[in-house]
Amino acid sequence: MNLLSQRTLVGLSLTVLLTIGAGGAMAQVAPPPADRMPQPMPPPSAWTRTDSADGMTTYYTTPTSNFPESDPWVNPTNLLPTVYADVLAANGVPIPNTLPSTPEHPYNLHDDPVVQHINGTSPADDLAAIFQSWYRTGPGQHEGEGSTYDPRNFSRGALQRGIDILEGNPVPDRVYSGMPMLHYNAPSEVGQVVPTYDSNGNPIGGNVTVHQVWFGQHIESDTAFIDPSAMLAPALRNLPWTITYVVDTLHRGNDDFSPMEMFFDDPDVLHTAKPLVMMDATFYPILDGTRTTFVIKEPPARFFNLVYTWGWRNHPGRVQVMENGLKTAMGKTLVQWEVDTFGADPRASNATKQAAIAMIGDLSPAKRMWNALRKLQAIGYNPRVMAEYERAFHQWQQRNQLPDGVTPDKSADYTLFYVNNTIYGQMSNMARFAHHPTLEKWHLRGTQVTVKLINGDYFPHGYVSVDFGGLRGWENTFQNTIPLGGDGAWFTFGRDYWEPNTPTPAMVPPAVKSATAEAALPAAARARMASLKNRPVENLSVTEDKNHSIFRQREEDPDAKSWPASMPSATFPTSNGDVLGEHTVVMTLNYEPSKRLRIYQFDPLHHDEAIWSIH
Repeated sequence: MNLLSQRTLVGLSLTVLLTIGAGGAMAQVAPPPADRMPQPMPPPSAWTRTDSADGMTTYYTTPTSNFPESDPWVNPTNLLPTVYADVLAANGVPIPNTLPSTPEHPYNLHDDPVVQHINGTSPADDLAAIFQSWYRTGPGQHEGEGSTYDPRNFSRGALQRGIDILEGNPVPDRVYSGMPMLHYNAPSEVGQVVPTYDSNGNPIGGNVTVHQVWFGQHIESDTAFIDPSAMLAPALRNLPWTITYVVDTLHRGNDDFSPMEMFFDDPDVLHTAKPLVMMDATFYPILDGTRTTFVIKEPPARFFNLVYTWGWRNHPGRVQVMENGLKTAMGKTLVQWEVDTFGADPRASNATKQAAIAMIGDLSPAKRMWNALRKLQAIGYNPRVMAEYERAFHQWQQRNQLPDGVTPDKSADYTLFYVNNTIYGQMSNMARFAHHPTLEKWHLRGTQVTVKLINGDYFPHGYVSVDFGGLRGWENTFQNTIPLGGDGAWFTFGRDYWEPNTPTPAMVPPAVKSATAEAALPAAARARMASLKNRPVENLSVTEDKNHSIFRQREEDPDAKSWPASMPSATFPTSNGDVLGEHTVVMTLNYEPSKRLRIYQFDPLHHDEAIWSIH
């Protein structure tokens, strides 16, 4: 049954929400004044970047907020009043489909979604069933020679099923079939927006269909890039379009579906890609064992930057991004970055698949599972390798704790580990890894945040941080989804005026594979590793298509002369013989954060699931 037909949405007033203090105590706080507007975007010269002489540390300083200094958890002066109207472009013209919710129409950008029942078995369920079947009396915690594994329960057939799940091979009777848990297939995950026409052949819009599966801390998708090029033709340039999401909510996947869409200001007016606004397109509960189909209305394609889909219940971890496939970085499109790393068609043959997977770091929990299963196929029953598979599975399930082989930098506020085109993170003061990471130290401007970056993949990663409205302002409509079985009463349907904290990315050099394992690498993977090892670092926003650069060119340093000519070599040794790439980022944040999210950070070259955000 469609949940919308049962909804009893409760609009919480701003005054009531601002009375909720720490620990649930009630403390009356005056609401912010009602006459504020979003702050203008600061000039590029307001940001500074300095690289250390050895190239191992990058220092960023943000502009200073124009809002009055105030602790957002007491009185958020950067909280803008909700305006029930579309966002205005630079020329004052409303941008269609940028008002996601109103009191009269809480789901303003989509009609009632279609809900169907499905088999909710997840990849995690099926991967866990493999090691659970090995026990005599039931699973437990085992290291090395596990005394309760039973040789009679060992099945080579089950091993192949696990490999199929990890590689994304067909798996019968599973809705996730074909989605690899090893993230090597992004070159093939490009969704084209297809124009639509009326009965007279006149264009009326366009659509792209996206399939996602949600479970545990995972959102896996068949689309890493959206190519909107068809909608940029003169006859379609001003037309809205749609994204059809087919969302399969598997075991432990229930959440509020909330794709947060990020837009540029109008490039036809500004002739460049200038940050404007981001917003939740919807905030709608999805339940285990269901397929929910949403058709979300989008602004004209020239505004499109990306869609960041996140899970309220398991965030970070449960997150996935679809980038604009036309965007460029360092002179080539984001899609081409994936092609140069993994090949044009990673699953064209077994050889191309093996070469692509070889680019993923061996410390990745998903890669460790894959290696263990393949080894067990070769050697048969072996409790030590079986225990390694089981341990890797549990670490694959937890992205708020660093996996084996990497230790956090105690001098940093948190450590991020790039591996499997994913980011694992660990706060320096985090005691319970099931909790949201929280950067409690940052309440007021001038806070300095130190981030340790470690790269376990055999190709470069980058680092960019984005502000969700702390500097320029943010707003919420406070639609309450709790009566529908959802979570969101506090930050639903928000709109934030976004800005980068890091106007150009820091780069993290690739890991160098253990010499003992080098001979086992396919030749194609060895060649790609060699070509990427010391790739020159160039300005991220130098591009022939200025309408789709990631960020505008830095006016104070247009030739990026302050960047090093090449990245330092990998220097971080680890127990498996690999030497990992490392870099440190130090940010001085001269504004108060928005309460919605303190820091959003990601790899701008391989975005997809390489994200780790902090509340």
